[in-house]
Amino acid sequence: MPLRQFAAALLLSLFAGSAAAALPPLLADSAALDRSYIPALMLSNGKDPAKARAAQETYEQAWAAFAAKQRNAKPGDAGWTKMFAVIDKANAEARAALAAGKMGDAHNAQEEVRHALWHERQAMKLQYQPDLLTDFHATMELIILAVQDKAPPAIGAAEIAKLRPQLAEARKLWQAVKTARWSPEEYGLDAARTESYRAALVAEDKALDELGAALDAGDGARILKAAPAIKPPFAKAYAAFGSFPQ
Repeated sequence: MPLRQFAAALLLSLFAGSAAAALPPLLADSAALDRSYIPALMLSNGKDPAKARAAQETYEQAWAAFAAKQRNAKPGDAGWTKMFAVIDKANAEARAALAAGKMGDAHNAQEEVRHALWHERQAMKLQYQPDLLTDFHATMELIILAVQDKAPPAIGAAEIAKLRPQLAEARKLWQAVKTARWSPEEYGLDAARTESYRAALVAEDKALDELGAALDAGDGARILKAAPAIKPPFAKAYAAFGSFPQ
């Protein structure tokens, strides 16, 4: 079987393996929230303020629905209560920033939403597929920041030595993304978004391999090109969990 067909078959088996188990209420509600939250987060990082504001409004409606179901789900739990306070504050900051045309500030505030939910689900030891992508994101950003604004001659042996363990960690976290069993239907992914996700997995593998090859070659210019190239496939995979306006 050709490698590409084998990879597709493997992905199908991973997805199918969890189809019988329904998501628990918190994760089902999280998936519904992310369908609006992810477009708000990603569009605030773009260049269309009107789309970003519209996405924020749609997300805030979804947040109200999420909060109505979940805010009182864990009475007496200080961490749970704090999570909602953090997110309510971040939402207000994002609204104000978007109204003022400060897209970067809005995006930073919206990142607080993702991190607050991520940390709480981690504390509860819940496996939620977008959280595995967020795990990868943290290491991915360290790799990109390590080479940002540097010229090829500045990427020497010391820098390569620092990047190698970061790449190894990124590979490990990406492997966790790929091998997790979950159902696209339960996360609300249609056929097109599921296919986009699958394509992103393959593209990320290639991007990580290219970065590894660039490090092995000790080629500063190649490393500077390969490091930021690991981000677009991740973004495509994460975006699959959002329902973007047409």
